[in-house]
Amino acid sequence: MRRIARIVASAACCATISASLATAFALPSASAAEPTSGECHVNAPLGPKKGSNLQATASCEGPHLSETFFVGSLPASFPDPAKASAQQIAAVRASNCTVQRMNAYMGLNSPVPSRFRPVALFPNSVEYAAGDRWIRCDLVYSSGLSLGEMPKPAAQWVGDNVADLTVFNYCTPGVGYSKMPSPTKTSAQQCTNPSKQWVLVSRPTVGSIGQKYPGSRSLNSKAAAKCKVFKNTYSGGIKDPYSRGWSYIYPMAKGWTEGVRTVSCWVPLKQYLNSK
Repeated sequence: MRRIARIVASAACCATISASLATAFALPSASAAEPTSGECHVNAPLGPKKGSNLQATASCEGPHLSETFFVGSLPASFPDPAKASAQQIAAVRASNCTVQRMNAYMGLNSPVPSRFRPVALFPNSVEYAAGDRWIRCDLVYSSGLSLGEMPKPAAQWVGDNVADLTVFNYCTPGVGYSKMPSPTKTSAQQCTNPSKQWVLVSRPTVGSIGQKYPGSRSLNSKAAAKCKVFKNTYSGGIKDPYSRGWSYIYPMAKGWTEGVRTVSCWVPLKQYLNSK
């Protein structure tokens, strides 16, 4: 009996020591919950270097700022996202959080880009150390210079407007002397002012993720070649109110580093409406 008592006492002692060590060294524990497609969030998604933002789930039936449309897996060799390079982040984001996948989730079939866009979130350092290897893809809705609230589940919102999906079109005002879209402060607006707004009609690709920044002169040339065709596509048989039937915005060095590989092509809203 004494031997059994010593064994029990030793086991209890080891358990106490193990618990103390775990506390002293702050051993990571598995995350309480992993992201799930269809979850909604009331706070804006954080960037890849700032953690997962998982705690702010909310009812999708009420106003929310983001909605998870896909949860993927990071490659086995992917490092702690807080230490990953911009190119590593951009590569997994580009392969998982696609516009096509986002639109399929919502049932959105629009001929032009919408104000919805995908964003990517990753495990924070503690979650990564605990073994989490997911990538969370959320959709957000651009409004003004930031994010707007979605009033209900994205698929339901789209379904309620299936007869007129133009409510989700992306318009921006012409600014400055040229009265063209601002390349630095592109305000996202509902398309309500044909005489003063431009509408986004395409986002063509101008480079691969692994490609180095080609410089503004090269991108300017590529953007012009990609976008000038839309002057004829959306001519509408009217005189262009801005003396030019198309415009474009291309990524600067910072955006390129973050993985932006598309240019945005715009035409005057009045011209777009008259071509339909």
